[in-house]
Amino acid sequence: MRSARVSTGQLHDKRSGIGAALALWLLRQTVALLAQRERWFLLLPVPLAGGIACYFALAVEPPGWVLGVAVVGALGALVAARSRSLAGRATALTIAFLCAGFALAQWQTIRLDQPRPISPLTATIEGRVVLVEPRAAGARLTLDLTTRRDDLPERARVTARSLPDDLHVGDSVRLRARLLPPSEPVLPGGFDFGRWAYFHGIGAVGWAYGAVDRVGLADEAGLSVAEVRRRIARHAVSVLPGETGGVAAALLTGLRGDITERVWTVMQRSGLAHLLAISGLHIGLVAGTAFLFIRYAICLWPWLALRVAAHRVAAVAALLTALAYLLLAGAPVPTQRAFMMTGLVLVGLLLDRDAISLRLVALAACVVLAIDPAALFGASFQMSFAAVTALVAFYERWRWRRPDREAWWSQHIALYVLGVLVTTLVATIATAPFAVYHFGRLPTYGILANLVAVPLMAFWIMPLGLVALLLMPLGLDAPVLKLMGLGIDGVLWSATTATSWPGSNLSLPQPPVLAVLLLVLAGLWAAIWRGRLMRLAFVPVAAAVVVYLLARPPDVIVDRAGGMAVLRAGPDTYVLLAPEQDGFVLRGWRRALGIEETLAPGAPGRVACDGDGCRIADQGKSVRVATTGAGSRCDAEIVIDLAAAAACDDARTVSRAELDALGAVAVRLRNAEPLRFVYPDVTHRRPWQRQP
Repeated sequence: MRSARVSTGQLHDKRSGIGAALALWLLRQTVALLAQRERWFLLLPVPLAGGIACYFALAVEPPGWVLGVAVVGALGALVAARSRSLAGRATALTIAFLCAGFALAQWQTIRLDQPRPISPLTATIEGRVVLVEPRAAGARLTLDLTTRRDDLPERARVTARSLPDDLHVGDSVRLRARLLPPSEPVLPGGFDFGRWAYFHGIGAVGWAYGAVDRVGLADEAGLSVAEVRRRIARHAVSVLPGETGGVAAALLTGLRGDITERVWTVMQRSGLAHLLAISGLHIGLVAGTAFLFIRYAICLWPWLALRVAAHRVAAVAALLTALAYLLLAGAPVPTQRAFMMTGLVLVGLLLDRDAISLRLVALAACVVLAIDPAALFGASFQMSFAAVTALVAFYERWRWRRPDREAWWSQHIALYVLGVLVTTLVATIATAPFAVYHFGRLPTYGILANLVAVPLMAFWIMPLGLVALLLMPLGLDAPVLKLMGLGIDGVLWSATTATSWPGSNLSLPQPPVLAVLLLVLAGLWAAIWRGRLMRLAFVPVAAAVVVYLLARPPDVIVDRAGGMAVLRAGPDTYVLLAPEQDGFVLRGWRRALGIEETLAPGAPGRVACDGDGCRIADQGKSVRVATTGAGSRCDAEIVIDLAAAAACDDARTVSRAELDALGAVAVRLRNAEPLRFVYPDVTHRRPWQRQP
């Protein structure tokens, strides 16, 4: 008994010691956080994004009065933020930004609401052309519809093979079209094209039957910018034929319809696809080129340089140049975000403030989310801000001294190469989780490909492109465009070479959302805090790795139409059962599962196929995907019926009607609830979701 008492006392002392050590450790971290309270401002985008995420995470659309409650809550919290207590101010601001994010997201949903077709329909429609995107055969038109019906949206996107000659943006057209509601995710948790289309103002997609008739011409105001874009793109393709011209047209105008499928493939697999979409890199290069040119031009005139602030004049000129390039690119949402960030940098120069800092990045994120809350879930927003945040945080901590002017030219070149390598490495690491989540790919040699392509883009292609645009009204741009084409050829060579190497592109399954969130938390923590606090970022990184490794991909996926299914035959192999194959759905499955190809029924593995369908079993549980009404189709605990036959008496049967109502289904046999549909509820849907 005595020894037992001693052991209990020792255990109590040990627990007390652990508790005291933990309390001391927490106290030290709190002191460290208080010592860096000037960096708390950098956290403001987090509660704003959290409020937006809370709104989109709801299973049911909240009533309108919730918007009023959120607005009142945000205003009340801002008033409470005047508290003298530091903790009180921080808490009040957090609540204010949470409520503001929720209110902004709900208001955006209400503002963009429009009629949508519930099911596919065929109708004769009229509308004004908003955008013309050339394709290999015909074009894709975005139309503001003037035909008013309860089942027709305000804006639709249709593909047409036959167009009137010289169709301009702003022209009015009439066509017979098949219109469909924007598609839902191809598997639970997958990319939601319907949500993307809703927040881009597109209420229906489809294709045109026969020719498109022009019924009205655009007025001069509607013709200006859009027609200039189209003519520049056509001119670039005529001067630089082939793949080079398609890339040049995309870089000059943002119209990417002339880019071939081969170019898209090699650019994506080499990690250079970001160079094809006008983004922060392109806006920054155009503005930077204009800034440097104007500033050095002023400095070459001593009389003027002594009387004006050269950097301020150059900043204004660069801002106007970036605005012109934004309009020329069609002002898509990602380009607007890039312009806002570039504009904030230039405004910082005008005010003689630090032009590039994490405070600027935080402010830009808040502005972008306030204008477009749905951008939070887009790959463009996530990857651009991840890269910028990582780069700014990295160079704030680690700055190396530039070599003296008298240093050997080899030292300047070595420092430049090192800078490009480090910059590419940091940006690649920061964007890798999002690249895997959205695209299912990780370019192995992306750093080496960018080492060649980014300098060409920065110092050759974009400066020459800007000069070519200035010379086009004079008809003197052709030689400059050809020089620009040489740089584009170098970029394409870099992409093609990188993809030709073995193991050039890793296909990885889509990571769980929790793993991505943990990595985002780790990245923000490491970027914001200094000293020992930064080391705590390794905790969520380790947790994210564990979550990713423990995640199990679906054993079975069946599409909503009931025409296709994939069954997991092995760790990285799937058997495709496809009585009715849909290429769009299949590409989405391969991207989410991280596979290049699927196997045919009968391939070796744990999937057993026969004339009635396929069956898979794991740890005593089994699923059959049945394609006929034969009796053997009921030999599993779960039967997914693609034949619309009678239900099995002793099995959970998923009928085609249930698939049509609830969307695609994924089955994980080891889960307590193995079935997961795209829409868990048959009655309540969000405005952007396909209505029952």
